[in-house]
Amino acid sequence: MENRPNCISIVDVQRAVARAFCLSTSEMLSRKRRHRLAWARQVAMYLSRELAGGGWLGRRRQAASFPRIGIAFARDHTSVIHACNVIARRRLADADFALFLDRITRELTEAAHKPAQAA
Repeated sequence: MENRPNCISIVDVQRAVARAFCLSTSEMLSRKRRHRLAWARQVAMYLSRELAGGGWLGRRRQAASFPRIGIAFARDHTSVIHACNVIARRRLADADFALFLDRITRELTEAAHKPAQAA
């Protein structure tokens, strides 16, 4: 069996983004629509699509599906599509924001590559 890094889960992404925005995970996942919460939620949805594994197909990692991400955030899959589009556009237009996303991505991928802790 080939050596693959540990899969990044949607929950891992939610925790990392909540931490980056100085929020609790429950705040970020709440139904509240305050800008700060909605923005963090959209970032987490985008990074979930980019990083969270939906499984492996041969040697290629499959992205988590929009419906699966929507379920994890208690939102409709169309909300996830919208969030991904909004964040992707902002990432292209704002270099500082792109660096912010890269920092969260690096944190998650480094944690996924660490060997599992023995109990």
